[in-house]
Amino acid sequence: MKVAIVHDDLVQWGGAERVLLGLCEIYPDAPIYTSVYDKSNRQLSRLFGSKKIITSFLQKIPGWKKLYKILLPLYPMAFEQFNFDGFDLVISHTTRFAKSIITKPKTKHICFCHTPPRFLWHFSGEKNYGWGELSMTKLRIYDQVSAHRVDFFIAGSENAKKRIKKIYRTDSRVVYPFIDLERFKEVESFDGGYFVVAGRANKYKRFDLAEKACRSLGVPLKKIDGKLDEKCVVQILAGCKALIIPGIEDFGLVSLEAQALGKPVIAFAQGGALETVIPGKTGIFFESQTQDSLKKALLKLEQIKINPEDCRDNAEKFSKENFKKHFKQAVASLLYT
Repeated sequence: MKVAIVHDDLVQWGGAERVLLGLCEIYPDAPIYTSVYDKSNRQLSRLFGSKKIITSFLQKIPGWKKLYKILLPLYPMAFEQFNFDGFDLVISHTTRFAKSIITKPKTKHICFCHTPPRFLWHFSGEKNYGWGELSMTKLRIYDQVSAHRVDFFIAGSENAKKRIKKIYRTDSRVVYPFIDLERFKEVESFDGGYFVVAGRANKYKRFDLAEKACRSLGVPLKKIDGKLDEKCVVQILAGCKALIIPGIEDFGLVSLEAQALGKPVIAFAQGGALETVIPGKTGIFFESQTQDSLKKALLKLEQIKINPEDCRDNAEKFSKENFKKHFKQAVASLLYT
């Protein structure tokens, strides 16, 4: 069976790209189709440099790196222009427009979706990029139309499954993403006295809330973003008192990465965190996105005892081996039943 993988864009290293790497291990001969690819990113070029990567016409636009938000309405068109006639199966991996591809009846299209586009549907409180409401309405209609091109949906979480059902009015099968547990083996954890937030600095992640709460309590807060190398990220997580997730995550791989190091998670009680954190055992939930609510959770952490082994045991359920097994099983059942 000849397989192709379609990914939204390859411009920075993050959770979505880790999952893409796992898909590439399942389908090692599959080329990657994507809107744009930043070859100057060392991490991306190191991990994906040996893959055949096909980019869209957007790659040829001078200065595309600085025009991302302006060009975003063109991304659906970019994916529509790819040709998949020579493939039996195409797997789109997306939180935005990769599912916009067009395939002929003989080619099956499975979409591995972590969320419908947040900026279109205001999930996690994320707003649009300043476009007019008419433009947004057109993009929402297009997003729903393009979803009907998908033969089968696989959701990255129960949270994503609910969103897919609500927006696209279709069912999906859940396959959880993975964390690479090998990264955390033989790493010695310690208490550095600080808390951590991690991820791309998007507004919906609400890092501002964590900053205010920690400042008010007089405790240090460190930020982890995609610019740090892998070893540095692991060391920062290994030394934190806890990871704070103040926003609504689609799933939240970093929650499991912290737990793999025996660290508890303090998370807002919505979204994907509900599927990765066991309250009172591997972390604490706070009920409202307010400074007071988060401060109470931070103080509560000092009063309860979180067993690091419970955190590690929970993280091990989301291994790469489990992901690959479950994803292959899901694909086979969708295609052959």
